[in-house]
Amino acid sequence: METTLPRHAAPSRRVRALEQLHRGDRIEVRIAVGRTYDDVVIRRGPVLETAPGIRVVWMIDEATGMRRVVNADECTVWRLS
Repeated sequence: METTLPRHAAPSRRVRALEQLHRGDRIEVRIAVGRTYDDVVIRRGPVLETAPGIRVVWMIDEATGMRRVVNADECTVWRLS
């Protein structure tokens, strides 16, 4: 079962083009839960690889230490400062 994480205290910026991400950038992955609610953070950690052509990012999930794949069509990606 997925757990939600609190939002990171540092400022963050939404990544609209995955070409903007580089290996080592710290990101948050958020998913919408409804129109009247804020997005929920489901992953946080450093970027390993990107495949902008298919809108996919591979990252290490800080909560589990496991490699995760993120489909940017299903969620939003935010770069942490």
